[in-house]
Amino acid sequence: MCIRVLLSSKHQVISEGIAAILRTHPDMNVVGVSNNGQQTHALCNTEDPDVVLIGTQANDAQGLQLMQQMAHEQPSRCVVAFSSDSDRHSVMEILNTGAKAYVSTTSSIDELMSAVRAAASGREYLCQSAASEMIDCFRKVRTGDGPAKNLLGGREEQVLRLIADGYSSKEIARNLSIAPSTVEVHRRNIMRKIGMHKVADLTRYAIRHHMVSV
Repeated sequence: MCIRVLLSSKHQVISEGIAAILRTHPDMNVVGVSNNGQQTHALCNTEDPDVVLIGTQANDAQGLQLMQQMAHEQPSRCVVAFSSDSDRHSVMEILNTGAKAYVSTTSSIDELMSAVRAAASGREYLCQSAASEMIDCFRKVRTGDGPAKNLLGGREEQVLRLIADGYSSKEIARNLSIAPSTVEVHRRNIMRKIGMHKVADLTRYAIRHHMVSV
C-alpha cells in the first residue's frame, strides 16, 4: 500500500525537489505540495494524507504552530519535520509540537525515506545527526557534566525566563511574537520536563540554574 504524503514548505523549490524524489519510490504517493499553513490544512482535508512532511525551523513560530495543530486535530496523521536546525534545543522544540519524526536538511535521501516510512507505520524517527545530539545531551545531564536546563528547548528557556520575571502568558506571547496557545504548550512542556507545576517553583528553578538574575 502506498504512503500518501503531503509536502509543506515555504521554499517551493525544496518541496518540488523532495516531491520529485518521493515520486521515484513505488511506495510513495505525493498527494499535494503546499507553501503555507492555510493551504496545508485545506489539502489535509481534501487529500487525507498519511504523512505530512513539513519544513520548519526552531524560530519559525508559524511552522511550529502548524505542526502543533496537525498533531492536535488529527493524531493519526503523522508529521515528519525537516529542518536546517539540528542542535538539541531546536530538535526538542520541534519534537515537542507532536512531530513523529525529525530529519535534518543535511540528511541523506535514505534517511528521509526511512523517516516517512517509520512515521507511517506509527514509529518515531530521528536522523543520525539529531539522535547523536540528543544522546550527547542526556549523557551530559545524567553524568552531571551539563546543566539540567539543557533538557529545555531554546524557546522553552525564553518562556521560562519570562515566567520567572513575572510575565503573564499573554505578555509572553506579545514579547516573543507567538500565539498565547503556543505559550501554554511551552509552559506545559517545561513543567513536564522539570517536574514542577507551580510558578514559584519554576521561578526558583530558573534562579538556581542561573537563567534569571536576582
